Amino acid sequence: MKPFHRQVLIVALGVGSLLAGCTAPPPRGGSTLEEIQQTVDSAAQEQQVATPVAEIPRAVSDALLPPIAVGLPGAGPREVEQRFDVRVHQVDARAFFMGLVEGTRHNAVVHPDVSGTISLDLKNVTIDEVMDTVRDVYGYEYQKTRTGYQIMPIRMRSQIFEVNYINVKRSGKSSTQVSSGQVSDRVSSTEDSNGESSTTTEATAGSRIETQSDSDFWAELKNALQTLIGTEGGRNVVVTPQSGLVVVRALPAELREIAEFLSTSQVVLQRQVILEAKIVEVSLSDGFQSGINWAQLGTHNGESLVIGQTGGGTLFGDGVSSIAGNTGSLDPNAYSGVSGNDVSAFGGAFTIAANTSNFNAFIELLKAQGDVQVLSSPRVSTVNNQKAVIKVGSDEFFVTSISSTTTTGTTTTTTPEIELTPFFSGIALDVTPQIADGGEIILHIHPTVSEVVDQTKSITVFGTTQTLPLAFSSVRESDSIVRAASGQVVVIGGLMKDQTKFNKAGTPGLSDAPVVGGLFQHKKQSVAKTELVILLRPIVVDASGRQFSDDLRDTAKRIRRLGGDALE
Repeated sequence: MKPFHRQVLIVALGVGSLLAGCTAPPPRGGSTLEEIQQTVDSAAQEQQVATPVAEIPRAVSDALLPPIAVGLPGAGPREVEQRFDVRVHQVDARAFFMGLVEGTRHNAVVHPDVSGTISLDLKNVTIDEVMDTVRDVYGYEYQKTRTGYQIMPIRMRSQIFEVNYINVKRSGKSSTQVSSGQVSDRVSSTEDSNGESSTTTEATAGSRIETQSDSDFWAELKNALQTLIGTEGGRNVVVTPQSGLVVVRALPAELREIAEFLSTSQVVLQRQVILEAKIVEVSLSDGFQSGINWAQLGTHNGESLVIGQTGGGTLFGDGVSSIAGNTGSLDPNAYSGVSGNDVSAFGGAFTIAANTSNFNAFIELLKAQGDVQVLSSPRVSTVNNQKAVIKVGSDEFFVTSISSTTTTGTTTTTTPEIELTPFFSGIALDVTPQIADGGEIILHIHPTVSEVVDQTKSITVFGTTQTLPLAFSSVRESDSIVRAASGQVVVIGGLMKDQTKFNKAGTPGLSDAPVVGGLFQHKKQSVAKTELVILLRPIVVDASGRQFSDDLRDTAKRIRRLGGDALE
């Protein structure tokens, strides 16, 4: 290659490299966001509820031509079921059923084992109504087939029922404890002169709430069905959770009760709720350093709040006020507060119900009190009476016990044994809903916001000072049971915390000098007060599943906004 051409090629490659280097790199995660957005948009379009067709005005429908009646040869109007009066007394059952269809267009087949007598007096009834009445009173089971009625005797029969429920066994437990120390119970042992010992257990000061839920649906279902029919005369219940089938052997009347029980149970069990939560931290302004002014929020932009004290400690005493245990309704439409005018202790948690269905509107109310920061915005769906747990954070291990084992032989060996315990730092929320038929929901809410940091402790034992790294845990939590309607926002507030900040600045070298170093230093100490507010909105899912479609559309909007921020 000629030298001139080689130089031109080198210059072209260099210019191309510079242009490639000047090109802006593609946004990080852009393709992933686009794929997520396309997936969510596709799912939202598939579940989009069809827009109902507008009803035609009556004036327009009256102006339309009447429908053309085209009849097939031999086709006439549907025959109306004949009504008649029936009065019998101590009539043989076989003769009664055969005489009931005599002279009508219906057929009847009576089982050979049908026996007994029937007495009744009915007026203006049809054959189906008579059959239902005789079945309910005397127990004669019948089936209406294409050829006519089949009357069966009163005897045991087996029937298979289908039950749609998951084959799992769940157990949940939540605990909130306030004590004066780590040891909640103190145990002491004494021995008298006769050598007999006694043990005494004393509870330390504080309070504790434990909530436990156990769900073993299939075992409970079998016990309930067996209780309904008993075990006499060969009655039995067989439950197969894996296939979702229940086989019951009982009398026909008892089988009808079992069918009604299972139908009602499945309706209640399949009620579903979407739980939307926002955990907000409000940095209070100078005018509201004692806490959020909830009374002012109640008159902001027409939004209404209902405040109800759920209990707490008095300012002095044993930590339990006289209003503890009182019931109160937090329904904004029918509010009833607790009785009495007791004063609750500072820092206590309380619950209110807001007559608004918009999180954003409520957060706008809080902005008037200070700076608002949304710590977490979880969303979960669960069925009736099943605990849902939301956990956002991390587990960090800390040393909680140190011991050593010394082995003596030809040489002495000391083996340290260190015990590590995980401490959770973050946000946890567990909710258990109970959904009523009218859409009202009773919620057990247990939010926890914890922060764990390292802290060094110096302990002097027998004149020896040891420095131990320990875990310092700051926890804000509450445990309450509230009632709200579908779409209402339940607010838990009053979880306040003070943060002390200390800043120090100085001239390098001079500020560290002994005695006179303070002349070249600047110190600033400030106290920030924050209040934690938990917003929870339960939404009952109806049979159409419209709430899931709305949830998908909201998720698609958030992803589009996230994608726009990532491209900027």
